[in-house]
Amino acid sequence: MTTTKPVGELTSMYLKRCGYSPSEIESWSSETRLLHDLGLCGDDILDEFKILQDEFGVDLSGFDCAKYFPSELSKDAYLISTHRILSAVGLSKAANYIYKRGVERACSKYQAVSLGMIESTIRQRKWIV
Repeated sequence: MTTTKPVGELTSMYLKRCGYSPSEIESWSSETRLLHDLGLCGDDILDEFKILQDEFGVDLSGFDCAKYFPSELSKDAYLISTHRILSAVGLSKAANYIYKRGVERACSKYQAVSLGMIESTIRQRKWIV
């Protein structure tokens, strides 16, 4: 049996500040990945990382966003964002299968950032590779 570690206390505070509901946060774990699982990219991730800097005092000078997330106007970001929107409104099974494969391919180009990594980053107040 595998156990998943819940979202850390600091990360939970951070996610609430980003606008996520308690039920969303409770459904995630420290292994939940921002891009690969939640589909965050582009301006969304920039806004959320700005909160890390401004409100949690995290130094992100060593953070290279392009290694972890597609840029706002990239084909990868478009595909990931479109899939999130269509899933929210009830994407058909066939379309979901096609989009999911494309999203997986797009996400595979980027290193994962997990909520556990966010917890460590907040604790140490700097980006940890």
